[in-house]
Amino acid sequence: MINSPTVPRERGLGYAFVGGLAITLIAVLLGAIFLYWFVTVQRGPAPADLLPADVQLYASLSPTLSDVPEQPRIERALSEIFGMTLPSDAAANVAALLGVDLDRDVVTWIGSDIAIVVRDFTPVTRDVATDLVTNGEVLIFLASRNDPQARLFLEKHLTVRRNRGETITEQQAGNTTIFIGEIAHPLRAVGLIEHYVVFSNRPEALINLTNGANQPDRLADLTAFQQFRETIAVVRSGALYTDASPSAEAARAAVRAWLVKILGTK
Repeated sequence: MINSPTVPRERGLGYAFVGGLAITLIAVLLGAIFLYWFVTVQRGPAPADLLPADVQLYASLSPTLSDVPEQPRIERALSEIFGMTLPSDAAANVAALLGVDLDRDVVTWIGSDIAIVVRDFTPVTRDVATDLVTNGEVLIFLASRNDPQARLFLEKHLTVRRNRGETITEQQAGNTTIFIGEIAHPLRAVGLIEHYVVFSNRPEALINLTNGANQPDRLADLTAFQQFRETIAVVRSGALYTDASPSAEAARAAVRAWLVKILGTK
C-alpha cells in the first residue's frame, strides 16, 4: 500500500497563524484608513473661514481634546460671555425647543466647536430679542463629528416642526439643502454645511455659507479676529469677539435676551 504524504499538523497550525495575522493586519490598516478619513475629511473650514468680515459678534465655545461639548464648560462660557446662570431644567428646555432627545439625537454627532454669530444688526426698539430676528442676522454653528447622525437629527427636528403645524420648504444651494421654516426665529432656517449644523433666522445667510471658504474678505482674514482666535486655544470655556461698534454691545444684549427666553434663565 502506498501511503499518501500528509502535511504535518505543526505546519497547518503555522499556516492558520499566518493567515489570522494577515487578516488582523488588514483589519487594523482599514481601521486606520477610516479613522484618518473620519478625522480629516469630516472636518471642514472653521465658521470664520465661511463668514464675511463684517461680523459684529462672534461668541465661541472653545473646543476640547475630546471634541465633545461638556456641560460645565458651556455653563462657564455663558456666564463669562453673557452673565447667565443656567437653571436646572435648561437642557430639558432646549430638548423641547428642538423636539428631540439630547442623548439619543444630539450627543451622537455634536462636536465641541459651537459659535453664535451676529451681523447686520440694528436695534430699533427696547425689545432687543425681537430686534435680533427682525433687524439682524444671527447664525448658530454646531460642529458635526458624525454627519450621518447629524442628518438624522435634522430629519427628526424638522418632522417635529412639521407636526407642530409649521410649513418647511427646501432650497437647494449647490449640493446642500437648506430647510426653511415660516416662523420668524433664530432657528428658522437650518442646513448641514461644511460639517456644521447651522441655524439662522435668514435663509440667505446659510446659502451664502455654501459658497465655501475661498472667498475674499472673510472674518478669518481680519488681524483682530486672528488675534482673538489665538485666545480661544488657551481659554478654558468661551471667548467673545466683537467689532467694537455700539451695535456689537447691543447684539450681545440681544443674544442674551434670546437665550434667557429659550433656556428659562435670568
